[in-house]
Amino acid sequence: MNNIYGISKLEANVLLVVWDRGKVTNREVYEVFLKEEIKNKESGFTLYTTTMSTMNQLAEKKILKINRTHKTYTYTSEIHRKELAKSIISSVAEKLL
Repeated sequence: MNNIYGISKLEANVLLVVWDRGKVTNREVYEVFLKEEIKNKESGFTLYTTTMSTMNQLAEKKILKINRTHKTYTYTSEIHRKELAKSIISSVAEKLL
């Protein structure tokens, strides 16, 4: 795996949903975010297209895998939580040493 220097808060939130559910669509992740934002009475909402872009960025980083065989794309995790954490920590340590 390539070194991953870090992930954004939104990318981390997407990954938590993917790891929790195993296989998801962009719509499913978006709806999870929307429910949480309504529940927490947040003033701003994550846009559907922002969620889609974030998931595609994670796929480009080889963190998510996209299955494009159906009309609706599905996403699964390419790596486990601990692998991602180790890669990020290792990358940061290399930068500092």
